[in-house]
Amino acid sequence: MKPIARIFILLILIAILSVGYYVSALPGKLNRPVLAQQGDIRVDAEVEAALYANATARVVIVLRVQTPEVGPFGAFAQDKVARAQSIAIAQNSLLNQASDEFQVTHRYENISALAGVTTARGLETLRQHPDVLAISLDLPVQTALAESAAFIGADQVWDLGYTGKGVNVAALDTGVDSLHPDLAGAIIAQHCFNSGEQPACPPNDSPESDNAQDENGHGTHVAGIIAGRGESGAPGIAPEAGIVAVRVLNASGGGSFSDVAAGIDWVVSNNDILDVSVINMSLNGALYPHTCDEENAITLALADAAQAAKAAGIILFAASGNYGEADKTGNPACISHVVSVGSVYDADLGFMQWGDCSDDAAADQVACFSNSSPALNLLAPGVGVISARLGGGQRSSSGTSMASPHAAALAALMLQAKPTLSPDEVQTILQETGVPVSDQRNGRITPRIDALAAVLAAASVVEPISGQILLQSRDVRSDTQIFLTEEECITTTTVLSSPVALTNANGYFEIVPSPGQSYGCLRAFHAGFLPGQKANPSGDLGALTLPGGDVIEDGVINIFDLALIASHYGGSDPTADINADG
Repeated sequence: MKPIARIFILLILIAILSVGYYVSALPGKLNRPVLAQQGDIRVDAEVEAALYANATARVVIVLRVQTPEVGPFGAFAQDKVARAQSIAIAQNSLLNQASDEFQVTHRYENISALAGVTTARGLETLRQHPDVLAISLDLPVQTALAESAAFIGADQVWDLGYTGKGVNVAALDTGVDSLHPDLAGAIIAQHCFNSGEQPACPPNDSPESDNAQDENGHGTHVAGIIAGRGESGAPGIAPEAGIVAVRVLNASGGGSFSDVAAGIDWVVSNNDILDVSVINMSLNGALYPHTCDEENAITLALADAAQAAKAAGIILFAASGNYGEADKTGNPACISHVVSVGSVYDADLGFMQWGDCSDDAAADQVACFSNSSPALNLLAPGVGVISARLGGGQRSSSGTSMASPHAAALAALMLQAKPTLSPDEVQTILQETGVPVSDQRNGRITPRIDALAAVLAAASVVEPISGQILLQSRDVRSDTQIFLTEEECITTTTVLSSPVALTNANGYFEIVPSPGQSYGCLRAFHAGFLPGQKANPSGDLGALTLPGGDVIEDGVINIFDLALIASHYGGSDPTADINADG
């Protein structure tokens, strides 16, 4: 190659590299964190910066785990054991290879992750493991700080007899004052994760305990909004709901995301006993202008935790944050499986000053301190909310921390009215029945919760009748006729009118009855098979197998069927081939 050609090629390469450097140096349009690449492993630059300044760093490590797909609401139990086993195998593999330079602080059961403290040398060992997907600094998280009940119509819901009774809400916060007269009777379980630089779980300042006593006051106020009994002040939105107090923030209101993930993980792992249907997280961290599930190891881990909770039938709520950002919400409110809640005024209050912003406040106006983004789901009252105070009595507080428990408590009221609602159904009803409110800062319209409309809609939800019809010795199970009758099931076969449904190729069917409609019998008919029936059908009926051999279709198998089958022996009529062996 001629020298001038070599020089020309060299100049082109320099230009390409320069452009590549310039593009990589530009701030991402979505403000994504800078990630140092190590093969396919994403390591936040903040991890290396922390280790440069200090001997150790607290990190969250997300693992590549081949886990079963988390099933839909109600199907989580069958996947839970296999999923936990897959996660444990990956965790063991990493810990067996990791040196003493990495000390684990949280080993999760339902989240494909670990949290711990590492040195620079330990980080290099972690980077070499094939199961490591991402490593992030364990960033801090903090708290996100009458008449609101009447404003959203909760008092009218109480008049209908819905008070949250029988529904348990987990409050991930600074804990709860277990001696407060409004809350002492509401607490059904408690746990604590405070594993920071100075472990702080009561009573002995340990990183974990079964004591969630509040030493800050924020969690007590939040729990009072949810389920205050009204002994010393106004009742909460769901005054007979149960509270599972999970302390993940310390006495100063601070904590770490790894503790928040541990709190969710603990609830999911123990939900056979706890029976939690709702989780509230009035806490907030890093801000994002969009759904943030895949931003870094922290958001990946929290998204995994939220998905596991949702699959277990638990709906999660989180405060959007109080930084006055019109186009960003905080973590975990930005996680896709978490319902994010911003704050509105519940009265005409006039001029209100909030740090760097102020409002000429009117009812249903979005508070200027309330974070918002396209990921925001709901609005709720969050200004001047009076609730339980640490040590007894009441106090007034403002913030999205107060808005989120309003929505969580309303979910408890809805679930009392209709216990079979899935998390998606609860969220959909909350959004569809909410009062549309326009945020004057960005023009976005977000629904403000309406308790009466939401509970009435929840109570009127019709549960589908579903199931699977299996045909003996047949893999193709389509076109079984399904009939519903108001009369009770009978033993004799009668001719029915047109079917209400046909099964698909796998034998499944689903029927949505009319509101208030109940049936005495579901009957299934397929040519050449005995009919089947289920008395008082409702919900998921499971599987029903129809035996083959009723070739004359009179509802019984007798000598007449055998005679017809014998007459076709050796032929090709599939009707007579009752065991499908050809």
